[in-house]
Amino acid sequence: MTAITIFNGCFCDARPVAERVAEITGYRLVEDREIVADAARLSGLNKAMIAGMFSVEAGEFGMNGPDRNQVVSWLRHAVARKLANEKNLVFWGYTALLAPRDCGNILSVCLVNETNDRVWTACRDGELTEPEAREFMAADDRVRGEWVVCVTERNDPWSEALYDMIVPVGALGVRQSAYLIVEQLANAMVRDSAADRARLEDFGLAAEVQAELARHGHDVAVSARAGALTLSLESHDSTLKNGTRCLFDKVSEFKGVRGVEIGTGQRYNPNDVFQRAACDRPHFAGEAFEDAECLSAGAEDIALTETIRAHLPYDAWGVSVFVKDGFVSLAVNDHGKLLDRMARRICGLATAMDGVTGVEFGIGREYHQGAACARIRRERCLAVLADDKRKFVPTLSPRLRQGGEMGSFALYDGKSAFFTMDEHDPEVVLLDMPTSHGTDVLRQFKRDHPETEVLVLSGREGDDHEACLNLGAFACLKKPVNTAALSETIRAACEKYRSISCP
Repeated sequence: MTAITIFNGCFCDARPVAERVAEITGYRLVEDREIVADAARLSGLNKAMIAGMFSVEAGEFGMNGPDRNQVVSWLRHAVARKLANEKNLVFWGYTALLAPRDCGNILSVCLVNETNDRVWTACRDGELTEPEAREFMAADDRVRGEWVVCVTERNDPWSEALYDMIVPVGALGVRQSAYLIVEQLANAMVRDSAADRARLEDFGLAAEVQAELARHGHDVAVSARAGALTLSLESHDSTLKNGTRCLFDKVSEFKGVRGVEIGTGQRYNPNDVFQRAACDRPHFAGEAFEDAECLSAGAEDIALTETIRAHLPYDAWGVSVFVKDGFVSLAVNDHGKLLDRMARRICGLATAMDGVTGVEFGIGREYHQGAACARIRRERCLAVLADDKRKFVPTLSPRLRQGGEMGSFALYDGKSAFFTMDEHDPEVVLLDMPTSHGTDVLRQFKRDHPETEVLVLSGREGDDHEACLNLGAFACLKKPVNTAALSETIRAACEKYRSISCP
């Protein structure tokens, strides 16, 4: 079984590319709306609410905090079920980023264009003006950026680290982009092995457990290996909220309780993450005040206080109790005890599920700074998206380069040929010849990068072919270029580069 995942920016002709890939391969195209429908059916959540996470018209990215994470958990579970139950799929859209990145039988692709190409595509059919297109692009990029921040560890939606391939559709065209993607399915590194199928099974188990925990209101990251789970709480605020909700539900059941309020006590320290050794009940100003108040409280309040304290012993819960006129005030004083109770509850839910052979529990690295880290990541993401001077070139990940089928290559036009060479350092450059002064560009390029092989793509008639070869070009191909011929020429150029570079 092999799957392809395609994420994209708006106005990048992503639909025709995805449909072309599905047509060539015979794979089934799975769009976001199908995953959203499956997630709604599995979770019981409203389908329109889930789909709203990806809506530009909503203004901001979906919902916030644990509610958003809960929805993502169900979407990931829906993707995992698709991967487990069907073969040969092309996932296209936001949910494509929810597929596992460590499976060798999944080819991950990003379709994107430079800003001017996207504006041209948006205005091509006359439905949008340039200002309208730029405004929509900015809003759509923000939504996609927030999604990437939410479901990955990256701030950049177009980061090469997230994908096996970056394909600038505007530079290559729909047909060439589709063939380039399909060609990589034959790469030796895109394989369907027993180890990869085991990783998919672990991914499916982790996604199912995470979704079930989300059903019970727990924001927990889950990973699996051979049936053994690793659970980690990701947010202190979410842990405190869930822990206090449990307290609220438990105390509200007592007879005579007219209302409940919960807060943290003076000695509550979120950095206490391990259960401390049993000790005598600590005394501090907050509790002394409560005890003093209890002396003047009515008999019913005193009796209710003692009842609640008996069911929530301080050594086990670390919670102070004060009652006045039937209204209960609870102060959570020990984060370690709260975390311990949450761990037992969550692990109990997880171990009861089929396929789970063991559970480890801990806290995430951003547990104490989740909100601040998310804010910083969003700000960085917006800064990245605001840069409209980025140049996108066809790139292959190190995983695919190791396959030996294709080296790294990049496509430049004659006006902007050298802007990203230092960043990408490709083995082969496809130089799209400008209408004039093309040989001057090639001469300068070979002077600055003599070891890099250059394939010239030219639509001009005349003596360009011989002139380019004399200046050091590996080959000069006339546009439009045959896909098979281009691929074979790139391979030959890569082989020459390696034979010279690696004596």
